[in-house]
Amino acid sequence: MKYAIRIALLIIIAVLSYLTFDTVYSDIKYEEEVAIKEAAVIKKLELLRDGQIAYKDEKGKFASTFPELLDFMENGQMRVLIQSGDKDDSTTVFKTSEMMVSVKDSLFSDVNIPKLKYVPFHDTLQFKMAASEIKKNAVTVPVFEIIDPKPFSKERQKKNEPLKVGSIFEVNYNGNWDK
Repeated sequence: MKYAIRIALLIIIAVLSYLTFDTVYSDIKYEEEVAIKEAAVIKKLELLRDGQIAYKDEKGKFASTFPELLDFMENGQMRVLIQSGDKDDSTTVFKTSEMMVSVKDSLFSDVNIPKLKYVPFHDTLQFKMAASEIKKNAVTVPVFEIIDPKPFSKERQKKNEPLKVGSIFEVNYNGNWDK
């Protein structure tokens, strides 16, 4: 009888040890998975922000739809100023010329632009995008916002604080992960 109780206790200890390990390990694994998925989302949001800023520099406003933005990123042209000489040096001729270059070739050459609108690790889920104008100190300023509609992190879901870049309520072109 004594041996049966010892064996039963050893089995209970082994099961409890495994459950303790699994609880800690699953939390660590979840945090690693959140970090990987959020890094992929942040990378796409940064690329979309760069596209929006290039669009604004060329058109004077931000794109309000993905077809509009992605078409510009894929097929658009942007101005580049080329300066030669030194304007502070009186012995040289300072000259500024303007040249049009492809947006894709200069900023997004290694990017699959048509897939940028999709949230990483989801096949059909798209980022939410909005563009508008706000008045700031009696000046009309264009603004945009791109949001991850389904954050992977349980904490972000609970706080209703998804990863996003820009804001339609204030002049801010940074991501909320930059805080």
